Amino acid sequence: MAKPNTKPFDRQIREAESKLQRVRNGEISALSGGEQARAFLHIGRGVRRVIRGKSTSGPDRAVDRVFADAEERIGAELQAARTARQAVISEAATAKVAKRAESKWW
Repeated sequence: MAKPNTKPFDRQIREAESKLQRVRNGEISALSGGEQARAFLHIGRGVRRVIRGKSTSGPDRAVDRVFADAEERIGAELQAARTARQAVISEAATAKVAKRAESKWW
């Protein structure tokens, strides 16, 4: 019996791990389009507050929330890909055991 095909899941896992690391490093390009828009909106609000000589704590917290939400979302995607990969491996192992059990060769 052949080895189970986990290449699509391996690719998804690699991409998700890379994206998660980029989000943790604070790269805006790793965010989705909507998340990027929200981050830029809050950054713009922070710039406006700096120009007016006020505190930027609110916009700073909002940008941090955007990154935290993205990290949580990507982490969930990563876990789902790992779970799906493990399911494929388990299914192949179960099929292999069943095939050997039904074989009356011995």
